[in-house]
Amino acid sequence: MSAGGDRLLVLGLDGATFDLLLPLAEKGELPTIKKLMDGGAWGRMRTVIPPGTGPAWSSIVTGLDPSNHGVFDIIVRAADSYNLAFLNGASLRAPAVWDIVGRFGGKVVVINVPMTYPPRQVNGLLVTGLLTPLGSRRFTHPPELAGEIESTVPSYRIVPQKVYSAGRAGEFIAEVREVLENKRVLMKHLLGRTDWKFAMEVFSETDFLQHALWHVIDERHPRHDPEEARRFADDVLDIYRRLDGIIGEAVEMLGGEGSVMLVSDHGAGPLHRFLHTNNWLIREGIMKVRRGPASRLKFALFKAGLTPINVYRAVSRLRLGGIKMGLRWTSGGYNLLRKFFFSFSDVDWENTRAYALSGGVYGGLFVNLKGREPLGAVEPADYEKTRDDLAELLRGLEDPKTGRGLISEVVKREEIYRGRFIGEAPDLYFLPYTPTVGVFGDFEFSSNNLLEEVSDAISAQHRMDGVFVANGPVVKKGVEVDGMTVLDLAPLMLYLMNLPIPEGVDGRLRKDILDEGALAGRPPEYAKMKDLYDAGDRARDSTEDESIRDRLKGLGYIS
Repeated sequence: MSAGGDRLLVLGLDGATFDLLLPLAEKGELPTIKKLMDGGAWGRMRTVIPPGTGPAWSSIVTGLDPSNHGVFDIIVRAADSYNLAFLNGASLRAPAVWDIVGRFGGKVVVINVPMTYPPRQVNGLLVTGLLTPLGSRRFTHPPELAGEIESTVPSYRIVPQKVYSAGRAGEFIAEVREVLENKRVLMKHLLGRTDWKFAMEVFSETDFLQHALWHVIDERHPRHDPEEARRFADDVLDIYRRLDGIIGEAVEMLGGEGSVMLVSDHGAGPLHRFLHTNNWLIREGIMKVRRGPASRLKFALFKAGLTPINVYRAVSRLRLGGIKMGLRWTSGGYNLLRKFFFSFSDVDWENTRAYALSGGVYGGLFVNLKGREPLGAVEPADYEKTRDDLAELLRGLEDPKTGRGLISEVVKREEIYRGRFIGEAPDLYFLPYTPTVGVFGDFEFSSNNLLEEVSDAISAQHRMDGVFVANGPVVKKGVEVDGMTVLDLAPLMLYLMNLPIPEGVDGRLRKDILDEGALAGRPPEYAKMKDLYDAGDRARDSTEDESIRDRLKGLGYIS
């Protein structure tokens, strides 16, 4: 097998949405993306539930839904405790596209794809992405590639070091611009270094920008400041123009000898308020507070307004940036905050029936089940009734601003998933009636309100529809695609590389976007590849590295 007409270049724009890209493309400001769309197939693409970075990219590269690859969220309950832990690449329990390419002898270049840390062996080059601990030198395969990167691109960083806070949009944008430029240099270096068959790079900068600065480009956002927009709106949009140029350079390196895919893991849109689910659980008597004097005092202070978000806002108003950043779950600060603020350590778990961890577009509730949770309070015989009771209470929750029901959909996990890891999913998922209300899913109690205006650190959240563009010799020209999902990408990637598709993947090959003549001459091939899948049949792994918490918090991935 040789690289050539069946080469594939996949470029990911994390969180990219046609709501932003299409107007820019129509104005001629994204000429590369417009050319790929006009000469290929494109359309909005449905992501997985929940529409998070971890589960969505994992589904993109495997063709499996979360219940079959094992990543439902970045944040999980740590084993044998109620502490928070973070999943990483070791948590992905299925082969990725690049593993299949390597199985058939193809060289790969994988750069900055989320959920690839710690680095695993590939037939080629790999540079890890989001969830790589800050300062780690173990971020490449082969290991010596890290030294090569440090000498070739000395200021290369996987994610920005600075984070956005009010009044510092210019600094944040400058940092994103610098990170992006270094990634451009590294991309050109690595793509030109080997005769690859498959190459994939994900640019997370789009998602970082949108989480932090959506209000700058959205005049209807409650946090929109015309003066801030006058100064920085064009700088925000310029990041998309720069990415278009980077995409153009990558396509040029392909040399017309293969196919290109441009994809996002989910979309994005404005965020106005947060729903604090654990506060609701306490209000309904589902979650109980410990009776000890320390916990009771912390809870009383919590109800009186001593909360992390109120302290954060007070310090923010004083413009004490260094102190403010020190309060935002920085390394070591998290445990300190648990000592002074009401938290899960103050919950009476033996009398608590449910808790929330998952958040974002969809909320997730876990039953505190005996035999599964360390201090489970719900008997297995009462599991279904508990879920039904929770669902009924959620459906009765009202939005005080509008008087209408706050929750539009409540679903049990088996209504979404059927895979082998379904037992790790939240027991219930629920969806607010408007995506401008996000579900606060961290395990700590950030606010004492049920509904809270978002802080100045975040103004957007994920949406269910992302971006899909494909262009190549066997792809139809100028076709707008309906009904594409992230699960369908891996089968398409493998077909475009003339490789077999694993039997049993959840996604389907979208033959309607492929040239009929090409399909007739080369029908898709399917293969078992049982050993590759058996290698992923292991227990969930996780990391609780504080530097990961810091980066996710600062970049908008943790509320």
